[in-house]
Amino acid sequence: MFSVESATDLAALRAVREPWQDLADAALEPNPFFHPGFFLPLLEELGWPPGMMVLLVWHEDRTLAALVPLILRRSGPAGSFAALRSVFLPVPMHVLLATPLLARERAPGAVDALLDALDERRLPARVVELLGHAEDGPFAALLDERLSTRGQPSTRFAGIARPLLRPAASAELYLEAALGGRHRRELARQRRRLEQHGNLALVRWRSEEPLGPWIERFLGLEAAGWKGRAGTAMACDPRQRRFFERACHALARSGALEFLALELAGRPIAMACLLREAKPRGGAFVFKIAYDENYRRHSPGMQLLLEQLRRVHEADSPLGWIDSCASPRDTLYAQLWLDRRRLGHRLLAPRSLAGKLLISAVRAARSLRLSRAAPSESERSRTE
Repeated sequence: MFSVESATDLAALRAVREPWQDLADAALEPNPFFHPGFFLPLLEELGWPPGMMVLLVWHEDRTLAALVPLILRRSGPAGSFAALRSVFLPVPMHVLLATPLLARERAPGAVDALLDALDERRLPARVVELLGHAEDGPFAALLDERLSTRGQPSTRFAGIARPLLRPAASAELYLEAALGGRHRRELARQRRRLEQHGNLALVRWRSEEPLGPWIERFLGLEAAGWKGRAGTAMACDPRQRRFFERACHALARSGALEFLALELAGRPIAMACLLREAKPRGGAFVFKIAYDENYRRHSPGMQLLLEQLRRVHEADSPLGWIDSCASPRDTLYAQLWLDRRRLGHRLLAPRSLAGKLLISAVRAARSLRLSRAAPSESERSRTE
């Protein structure tokens, strides 16, 4: 009923562009980072990562039931075995979420087909290491159910958590919970200082507007700051620039792009590019953010986040939640956005004696590592 194939070059992916688009538009759990309008230009401009393959699960009627990008890597204690690992590459590949694309009605069968391929050693690795997928979504729930039902050897690692903006009863109540009174007053003071220079407004790109000027303004704003000086701004690299321009135009055509700008007297002092679910009140992911360092004393980046927060709480907001896609070390989002999105990390092995032993060995090595890292009773007493 299902078959598993692997695409190992751009020609193979280009050949499935149409069914891939259909899958992305109606996936069980949308992931704009694996949308063909984003992922294909990314690979075409920045190159195919070494060891990458894209697993394609086809239903017998030749509709695409799943698309799972993976990279062959060494894993386990001291790199003791080969693993197919999720493509979750914030640097340099911009993939900030690794939830695979699954056809809504055929998701259980597609997951089973992938696990059967692992069991039957039809994959070029002994294990599959999934990381960077949303643990609060339907894919993670389905994976749990199928692993349990099948008795599939697996283990779960800690994963990571990053700030998420989910509306509360009102923007005012949210801000009271997130920030102390002194902090709120300081941000209000900074906003008043900005308003002395002209009208301050949050502006969003609308689909009837030309997109090109928004792309140019964002690239210019990013290049004018520290990223430009460091040479890491997208405008500094022709390949990155072409990827960004192509991805923005492709996602815009699919209704999966959101541009926001905090404008002062008609000029952007902070901008955000978001990838979004193409449905009303769907979610969005912060892909890129930039601000004018000339206004650093007035916290333009934080002012933009405040405006986003207020906008999400409005009844006509097109967005229901926003994933910051930020590093766990980020402080800008962490102090303002109260919720957290947890990204999972799993190791899956075949249903065989070797698979069970491998998972047992990984668990034992992890327990040993944790016990060595934890302070002993005598050490704790000396520090108390």
